[in-house]
Amino acid sequence: MGRINGKKAAAALTVSMLAFGVTGVAVAQGGLTANLALSGTFFKVSMTHLEGEDFSLFMDSEDMSGDNIPVARLKFGHAVASNLCLSATLPDIPAVGEGTLQLIAKGDGSVEVNDLLVGASDIKGALNLTDASVGIDASQVIPSATQGAWGLYSSKVTLSADDIKATAVGAKKLSAKGVTVTVKKGRENAC
Repeated sequence: MGRINGKKAAAALTVSMLAFGVTGVAVAQGGLTANLALSGTFFKVSMTHLEGEDFSLFMDSEDMSGDNIPVARLKFGHAVASNLCLSATLPDIPAVGEGTLQLIAKGDGSVEVNDLLVGASDIKGALNLTDASVGIDASQVIPSATQGAWGLYSSKVTLSADDIKATAVGAKKLSAKGVTVTVKKGRENAC
């Protein structure tokens, strides 16, 4: 049975975190498209407040570890969020085992996104819609939706989300300030 070299494992983890940090800075400066799809892993998202424009929602499916599950796709043309927390617990980090990554962007209006698309299986919080159309053919407002898919559209949305069980997040542009990223062993670091 092989032995784990602590210095090599620490060096590998440090390099991985530096790469993640550089990616985070590039995303925050608008240099990269932000796409998070964690290989069939659910992750948690919460925020105290979000204001968005051009909001739509439609039903879709997501492949989670070889099993298709139903999800809601939430699309925002533009949104500003406050006090965002995102965490993912991964079971098999090399030389560590289970660990949790947590990303926090503290403050009012700390995150701004354009063309945000979120896949979620559960959402808990409060929602206020302006000029809402419920039960529409989602393909009329979202080109990626299947024709005839059930949908909802609103010109403006206000949302507070205590807990979103997400499957994927993507944005054409994402900028964040007050960002802290931590990785800890186990599940205690979750949002």
